[in-house]
Amino acid sequence: MGKFDRLKSITVLYVEDSKFLAAMTVRTIERVFHKVYVAHNGQEALELLKMHKNEIDIIITDLIMPVLDGINMVEVIRKDGCSIPVVVTTGYDDALALEKVIELSIEGFISKPIDMFKLLKRVNTIVDSLFVKRELAAKKEMIDKDIIYSETDENGIITYVSKPFEKISGYSKEELIGNTHAILKDKDTPASLYKDMWSALTSSRQWQGEIKNTRKDGTSYIVNSVISPMYFREKLIGYSATCIDVTELNSKSSELQIKSKQAAMGEMIAMIAHQWRQPITSIGMISNNLQFDLMMDELDNNMLQEGLKSIEGHVKYLSNTIDIFRDFLKESKGKEEFIMTESIAEAILVVKEQCRNNNIALNVENGCADYSMNTYKDELIQAMVNILTNAQEALVENSVLSPKIDILCEENPTSIHIKILDNAGGIKDDVMPKIFTPYFSTKTSKNGTGLGLYMTKTIVEENLDGMLSVENIDKGAMFTIILPK
Repeated sequence: MGKFDRLKSITVLYVEDSKFLAAMTVRTIERVFHKVYVAHNGQEALELLKMHKNEIDIIITDLIMPVLDGINMVEVIRKDGCSIPVVVTTGYDDALALEKVIELSIEGFISKPIDMFKLLKRVNTIVDSLFVKRELAAKKEMIDKDIIYSETDENGIITYVSKPFEKISGYSKEELIGNTHAILKDKDTPASLYKDMWSALTSSRQWQGEIKNTRKDGTSYIVNSVISPMYFREKLIGYSATCIDVTELNSKSSELQIKSKQAAMGEMIAMIAHQWRQPITSIGMISNNLQFDLMMDELDNNMLQEGLKSIEGHVKYLSNTIDIFRDFLKESKGKEEFIMTESIAEAILVVKEQCRNNNIALNVENGCADYSMNTYKDELIQAMVNILTNAQEALVENSVLSPKIDILCEENPTSIHIKILDNAGGIKDDVMPKIFTPYFSTKTSKNGTGLGLYMTKTIVEENLDGMLSVENIDKGAMFTIILPK
């Protein structure tokens, strides 16, 4: 049973009207699963499910039963909005019943007498979607605890708020959902700010800026917000807003740093939102295909392994992107020991999907892959992400044929050199002297903040004790980060 070890975390509701058959089956499967609840008809099963709804992971049920049969039982479950996976067992060859099974999104169909290995094999495949849901739920819980975040529909009606959003506004989730953000509007906030915001959003552009709001108790607070349109299958479905509380900031330096991080965070949110849609869609398609093949008894071992390997890769990708995002939000953890290749890989992960969508090739020549650094890893990653994002935007804006970004890491006797090169045509002569100047931006049409490269230079030269320079090369520009060993 070694291959079914992970089923030890699964709780099953087993429904079988034959008490003899139920006892025989449970004797086997209770050694495999974490817990097995037994019901002898559909009505008993519904009562057990009601009592243990948050505990039961999967239902294995007979079709033909007294009091309430398997199909009617599943119909009740689905009408209640419960999507718990169901595997049906039956000794009857009923085509109409099978058709009904498919309509009810039942994940497996096993003929009696039950082949126990075949049953466990099917359950083992089905629980992949359970583990994916658990992983995504855990990540969503992290966001809900750590980020001032809200979502609205396309009309601006609030549909979701995080716990930090509730805390800073003083309103409960129930008071906010169904309202617009006008409930927080402060009398000192100029109408021109909202006009500028909606002008950007209705043009499918992201908006970033400071907003003064009023709490439920009447006091004011200021948030630096990034608001982005949300799309599903190219249709606008609403807007997301991610904020940082800047009320207590009292120095220009702190203000610049938080704005820079917020601007970069907004770009990361947009990237992550885009990155998550494709793998989540792919996971759903793979899961549906595997379930259909299982139901039709057409699934072979190679197809199963290929599907599971693909799902595992997508889940790892989702986990990595949200972990990097969370680390980015945290205050600096101080200096830490890390391998150079780790920081480069994490920076690439943030921009990888966006580059792939724009057909931008990312090439890495890591001559310092095994070199161990002891510095502020998060700050280094932020600096590289800022430069990579700047290069990616230049390539897209200039409609470069065969666009590419090269990342070179070189080890010298006293320093490490990280070079980021693009073929976007280079930096104009009149722009070059001002490239690291605060509030200078060539992205006026995109609502650029003019802080990204300024703060990148500040991070590298003040926080990392290094140097940052830029020069034009053949067909593009090259940024060089020099870090002392």
